[in-house]
Amino acid sequence: MYADSFLGKVVLVLSMGSFKKSKIEQFTPTVFLKEGDILDAYGVSAEVVELPGHTLGSIGLKVGDTDLFVGDALMNLIYPCKSMLYGNKDVVDSSASKISDMGEVTIHFGHGKPMPNKQW
Repeated sequence: MYADSFLGKVVLVLSMGSFKKSKIEQFTPTVFLKEGDILDAYGVSAEVVELPGHTLGSIGLKVGDTDLFVGDALMNLIYPCKSMLYGNKDVVDSSASKISDMGEVTIHFGHGKPMPNKQW
């Protein structure tokens, strides 16, 4: 993980400390999601949108024509921005552009209050 801004570096240090304390049991996934998958069969009326960059397999969920859940592709901690933490900066930028191009949707962040989409 990397960070450019001062706030991003603070978040990174705090996150890394948390990661070291947390133990996640290893598992083998049974479902692999990809761009365009519809999740109705799982009881979720949403479409998968690939949004890598923060981490390799990051996805978002588009719900109808009005809502986009972006996970950590974008953040709204103190101010709305592209992910402060990333594995690949160029890919984060590409995912942020993809979100901008989705037009008038409400963005639901992994961190922070929802807001209307904008140019990221």
